[in-house]
Amino acid sequence: MISINEAKRLVKRAILANLVTEKKDLAITPLVSGKHGIGKSAMLKSIAEELGGICITIEGGTLKEGEITGLPYQYRDEQGQIRFRFLPYYAVERIQNEERRLFEGTHGPGQESALLGDENRYAQNDLTAEEKIQAIMNRTVRPVIIFIDEINRTENTVYKELMNILLTRSVNGYCFPWWVFFVGAMNPSTQNSIYATNEMDPAQLDRFIKIRVGDNAREWLSYGKKAGISPSILNFIKDNPKCLSASDKELDDDEKPTPSPRGWDMVDTLLASEPQLRMYFTETENDPKVVEKDKKSLVSAKLGSSVATMFFASMVAKTRAIMPEEIFADDISLTKTCEQMKRMSSGKIIQTCDLLLEYLKENIEFMMLDKEGFKKAKKQMSVFVRNLDSSARLLFAQNLSTVKTDDGNMLIEMLYDVFEQDLIEMLDLSDETRAAIEGSK
Repeated sequence: MISINEAKRLVKRAILANLVTEKKDLAITPLVSGKHGIGKSAMLKSIAEELGGICITIEGGTLKEGEITGLPYQYRDEQGQIRFRFLPYYAVERIQNEERRLFEGTHGPGQESALLGDENRYAQNDLTAEEKIQAIMNRTVRPVIIFIDEINRTENTVYKELMNILLTRSVNGYCFPWWVFFVGAMNPSTQNSIYATNEMDPAQLDRFIKIRVGDNAREWLSYGKKAGISPSILNFIKDNPKCLSASDKELDDDEKPTPSPRGWDMVDTLLASEPQLRMYFTETENDPKVVEKDKKSLVSAKLGSSVATMFFASMVAKTRAIMPEEIFADDISLTKTCEQMKRMSSGKIIQTCDLLLEYLKENIEFMMLDKEGFKKAKKQMSVFVRNLDSSARLLFAQNLSTVKTDDGNMLIEMLYDVFEQDLIEMLDLSDETRAAIEGSK
């Protein structure tokens, strides 16, 4: 859980990454999750002001079906044919008008030969990253943050409409210009939550970068002084920080992020964009320690803290994990492998074990087709296990006992005779299970 000030930097870094990415079908859309009243709306307005733009807040909980996508109306075109169009939501109409103004300021009125259809007549989405950055920096373009608040406390039909806009960056055929950024906000949504919310399925959630925000007494006291809140209240909160807000478990969001291919694509975009966007941040915010902390927070928000820890550790590690193919390409005594293991950290040893088990899970049936090759591989695995320390050996044994191959066979049954007896005895197997395994040898 991070503070509102930290979240502000992360959200700003995330939305600005959209300026420099060349991945047309990948949008970085922050989803801020936190208790009511902690300052999510004020945070987004502050970001917009720093960028010289505006924040348009859409209160998801107050919308009715069709209000955000626009209501249809009938009209006659120039040929007298009856047609239907949608009256755009006021925020969409404002953006369309600004997009037209910017286009005509560059191309002049009436230059419609190169325009992109009825809904996107004034699109200029083919600018380079440098042109986009410069346009915002010199205030030629005022960016717009569309902040959809309480997205998961809407009617079901409205929820679907809002999700479609957030994920496609379009509404009724109109694609929003590059200078429009989307940010969603939601109240905690878990099985234990006391908020009346719509559940977001994993596929939907994977398209966002979810930033969980909590309250921070020190930050709130700083805000309170600037806002002129009574000294008696400030002094009370200073002495009793737990009284700032309720701390019920039911008010927290304990949903953990998980890695995915799309998530890694987003992480690549976020990390690669940072050097190009430093002009949008203060000297303090560009301090290497702050930047490194923000990178870790963003990767954790998207992929989970354990994966983020492993990733950043791999970037500074002097040695890397050993791939299973390297182990089986070694000689029968694992001469090269054992030398590498001596120089590896405990974390890299465990990572090597995990990679080996995953490889065996997917390939052991094919390996068994080559009897002589599999015989050598079993001896190599036996040497590998003997070179693990006791804690790594125990963990390897525990993991081995739970892994099934892709065909549903227990890996331990297929490799029971490979390992030393003391390795197997580390496992808490029932007599019945042990007898079944030994009988399968």
